[in-house]
Amino acid sequence: MNRTAAVHIAYMGYSAQDMLLEVQFHQDGRKYCYFEVPEELWYRMKQASSVDRFFNTFILNQFEEQIRGL
Repeated sequence: MNRTAAVHIAYMGYSAQDMLLEVQFHQDGRKYCYFEVPEELWYRMKQASSVDRFFNTFILNQFEEQIRGL
């Protein structure tokens, strides 16, 4: 996973083979997995001027998610 400079997102990673986005948050350290995320969104998220805003707009509540714990 890649460290980010975002306020809320500490780390994020992506598996193109599985179309799986993993996000870890600063606040509680929990990791969340988002399923069937297109690779294009991953590239756009990495290049976004605000990773947090991009996540809230294009990922959150748009894809099935699962908590992976701490």
